[in-house]
Amino acid sequence: MIIPWTLQRYIFREMGKTFLLTAAGLTVTLSLGGGLLRMIEFGEVTPGQLLRIMALVIPVAAALTLPIAALFSAAATYGRLAADNEFVACRSGGINLHVLFLPTVVLSLVSAGVTFGFTNFLIPGIVQNLDEFIASDVGSLIRQRLARPQGLTLGGGYRIHADGCVADPAQPDHVTLQRVMFVEVKDEEWVRYGSAREVHVNLDRSASPIRLSARMSGVSFYDRKDSQFVDVEEQIIAPSEIQAMVPLVVRYLDLPGLLYYRDHIDEWHQVARTLRDLRLQIGRRAVLDDIEADLKDDKVLTLRDDRFECTILADGPPARIARDGGIELGFTTIEEKRDNRVRTARAERVIIEVSRGDDLDASTIAVQAYNAKLTLENRTLDRAKESFGPLAIPKDLRERLAAMSIDDLVSVATTASERDPIAEKRDLAVRVRGECLRRIAATLNERTAFSASVFVLVILAAALGIVFRGSQTVVAFGIAFIPSLFVIISIVMGKQMANNATTHVAGLGVMWLGILAAAGLDLWTLTRVLRR
Repeated sequence: MIIPWTLQRYIFREMGKTFLLTAAGLTVTLSLGGGLLRMIEFGEVTPGQLLRIMALVIPVAAALTLPIAALFSAAATYGRLAADNEFVACRSGGINLHVLFLPTVVLSLVSAGVTFGFTNFLIPGIVQNLDEFIASDVGSLIRQRLARPQGLTLGGGYRIHADGCVADPAQPDHVTLQRVMFVEVKDEEWVRYGSAREVHVNLDRSASPIRLSARMSGVSFYDRKDSQFVDVEEQIIAPSEIQAMVPLVVRYLDLPGLLYYRDHIDEWHQVARTLRDLRLQIGRRAVLDDIEADLKDDKVLTLRDDRFECTILADGPPARIARDGGIELGFTTIEEKRDNRVRTARAERVIIEVSRGDDLDASTIAVQAYNAKLTLENRTLDRAKESFGPLAIPKDLRERLAAMSIDDLVSVATTASERDPIAEKRDLAVRVRGECLRRIAATLNERTAFSASVFVLVILAAALGIVFRGSQTVVAFGIAFIPSLFVIISIVMGKQMANNATTHVAGLGVMWLGILAAAGLDLWTLTRVLRR
């Protein structure tokens, strides 16, 4: 077989010029158009950070434009050669036309490989680093968020406004807010609001994603639920994740991340959160079950931890509040020992609750006494409401629940009630787990299919360029895009179907159907049409 290396180099050179010019033009157009930047929330980005992000957008845009440039250059180059009767001359000289497709095969392989690398490594890596750019200056980050109408949002539903923000260069991950007003929101309702002398905000970079925690000092607030004013010297705000510019979702994971979470799906943050909530709900019920059992035995309950001890003596049997809301008692005597001080109360009604912390370690047992006569240091006071505790969850119970496997969690017995909170959280955990597994499988197939489509479409574009003799730019453009549109639609539609439980397998098939059709068209064009 004759291999005309001079002609091969000529085709390589012509395709290369067209490819580079097209890729450069499309990349600049896409970057300046800002289509990629719309995925990013720029309300909290400084000008310097914006320039750094723009430097990253160009390679991301290039990853999207290289396949298009390869298609266009193949169709335009081979179409022009066909229009100039170059292939007729080659055939007359005894050269097999299929040999002349070597430059196209090389370009298609390179384009497919680059596309695979960009979609699986470059773009996810850039996305994952965006939030580190923004969090590099914690002072600027906090100031920008304080300037928003809703203020700075921290864990536990706190919305904070401050007159001053002081950053210490010696502590780059610490900021002090001064003259603070805050609101605590629960279910879109204000439950507490007040002021604080200072709020110390700390950035934890070791966590993934990055988290903010805070400590308020000199706090005065009004509790709407209890209708009372409260002064405390210090109050801790639980850590909360920094809202990402680009959300942490499956499609932004790199290839090693996708493969890891496919095999360890219970560590994915959405699944882990639902499992944590399920474990917490099971733990809260277990605590209340143990308390109820103790009270039913002899109507006496003793709660203790490292700080103090609380003894409850009930006159009557305990009553369970619906949906694990707690335990209610009638006339009850409560004795609390703390720091060699004894506080005693005789209450008409007592509620024993388990607080809703992020986990059992952060949850506590609290006792609320209503219409109580409180005895303290030989004084007797009438109180409409008096709080005892909070006490830590018993350590043995926390360890037992922490050791429960995923299978143990989802197999915990539930009540027959349709609104059983454990059943609701279990169903949610199972559903979210399945959804995330399907998204990971769909994303893996989508990226592989897209990269494979570049290979078959570039070859098809070159073959159709010869068939239609596309010497005109518009003709070459149309030749390259019509088959590509069909393949891209099949991949997108297949991914959407693969995300649904009922159409998952069919969606994966649809995703590859367009590529198989393009490969079949490749084979038919190269073996049948070009012979004529």
